[in-house]
Amino acid sequence: MKPKYEHIMVPVDGSESSIQAFKKAVHIAKRNDAVLHLVTVVDKADKPNEAEQIDRNREEFFSALETYAKRENQLIEKYVKFGSAKKLIAEELVKNWNIDLIIMGATGKGNIAKMVIGSITSYVTKHARCDVLIAK
Repeated sequence: MKPKYEHIMVPVDGSESSIQAFKKAVHIAKRNDAVLHLVTVVDKADKPNEAEQIDRNREEFFSALETYAKRENQLIEKYVKFGSAKKLIAEELVKNWNIDLIIMGATGKGNIAKMVIGSITSYVTKHARCDVLIAK
């Protein structure tokens, strides 16, 4: 029997890998009649300028993804969170939103990330208390 997912989270950072994960998440959420939580996490300490820009332009940041989801008749809940991406995604948001599946890209935007599985993805797969699907 296939598991039924009710709350799916997909973290996006603008990388091609995260966009592909989002597209897969839309279809999986639709098949499961699940709530899809789209989240971008920015660490203000590491990237203060990026955090400020994303906070100012959050609707613009998500518009293309939301358009894609609407074409597929999938509603999404959109969030920008500030803090440690690893801990927020793997622990806090899973608990707060009752997430039973995380779908994320294998790598993020960093230059080194393209060589190996991303550090955030690696942390989430080891520490999340729900299923994790890594999209390529």
